[in-house]
Amino acid sequence: MKKFQYSLQSVLNYKQMILDGKKSEYAGIQAEIEAKRNEIAALEKKKLELQYAFDDVKHHGAPIEKFLLFSQMIDGADDQIRYQNRLLEKLQKKAERKKKEVIAANIDVNKFEKLKEKKFAEYRAAEQKENEAFIEEFVQNTSARNQSA
Repeated sequence: MKKFQYSLQSVLNYKQMILDGKKSEYAGIQAEIEAKRNEIAALEKKKLELQYAFDDVKHHGAPIEKFLLFSQMIDGADDQIRYQNRLLEKLQKKAERKKKEVIAANIDVNKFEKLKEKKFAEYRAAEQKENEAFIEEFVQNTSARNQSA
């Protein structure tokens, strides 16, 4: 019997390639999310440092311009944090959509892999039947020769 060959192997390979691409895209988005979280953490740290410095200035006294400057800098940091958090939310939604695409592609690949397994099982069963038929024919021929001799 000839060697097993899955007729839809090229389709399976294509689906696997698509799945790998989507997984790669998802990983890229996850990396962007992590970078954005680090950026937000850095902004929050900067804001906290500004608040500590402002508290220090308040206790030691300073011109009103310095108070206004610190206030504007802290407000600016708050604005940046809010803006970066909105970007983070968009990235997380994008990641969620991509995750759904990965799941769908994975299901698609699994369908073709299950079909391949089923076809291989059918091939093995046919191969087994062929071997059994060969053995049965061999035994019959051997018996017929022994009886005629």
